[in-house]
Amino acid sequence: MITIIGIISGIILIGIGIEGSGTPADIYINPSGLAIVLGGTIAATLISFPYQQVLRAFRSYLIIFRSGSYDYVRVIKQLVQNIEKYNNHGLSSFEEFHRPPKNLWIFNDGIQLMINGYNRDEVKEVLEDQIRWKFKREQKQNQLFAAMAKFAPAFGMIGTLIGLIKMLVTMSTGPEHVGHGLAIALTTTFYGLLLANMLFNPIAEKIREQSENNLLFETMQLESLMMMFDNANHIYAQDKLSAYISAGHRKKLSARKKYGY
Repeated sequence: MITIIGIISGIILIGIGIEGSGTPADIYINPSGLAIVLGGTIAATLISFPYQQVLRAFRSYLIIFRSGSYDYVRVIKQLVQNIEKYNNHGLSSFEEFHRPPKNLWIFNDGIQLMINGYNRDEVKEVLEDQIRWKFKREQKQNQLFAAMAKFAPAFGMIGTLIGLIKMLVTMSTGPEHVGHGLAIALTTTFYGLLLANMLFNPIAEKIREQSENNLLFETMQLESLMMMFDNANHIYAQDKLSAYISAGHRKKLSARKKYGY
């Protein structure tokens, strides 16, 4: 929701700025300039990154409309409940695990590895590899959109130079149109900066933020599994997992523990 508000606010404020400048709105409409910027940015991206990675990143652009945050208080409560179940009934309580906790993919994979007979070090190694390589894949998507944010203004300048060259060629025949031609030429720079700062950079930052949130979320799950191997008390587990969250969230967690909900 906040993302949509940000996009709408940005468009409205830019529109107000254009309207307040007193220039005709049609000056900013330059389909050929937009084609140069978008086409050049996409071409440079395809040259710089593997084709599959580009397709994966383009499919993930909708990530900017997701919050990417987790209810850590609820997640810790889920993990602690499962640790308590393990303390009381052992691994056998998970062998009929038909309804695993929603979204706890690392924890669920770890339980399956334990059921399959993997020891503590093996489970830790397998899951750390999963977390590390998932984080690296997400960082690659961040790098791709960050690169597009660099390419777009550069191709905007190229489009401006093309427009300036055309303007200089026709200057002798219509010098009175120089100002209008220069304005149109500069629209490609405008497009490049707009795409970089209203689309590509925000997507890159959103992916970076969500990958860091995922890393924290998955590390909490791995920590819970290690405490299960160590037969840690579920009260200790809750206090240890609360170190991952902010003081405000810790207060909520303490309240739930105190009043039993």
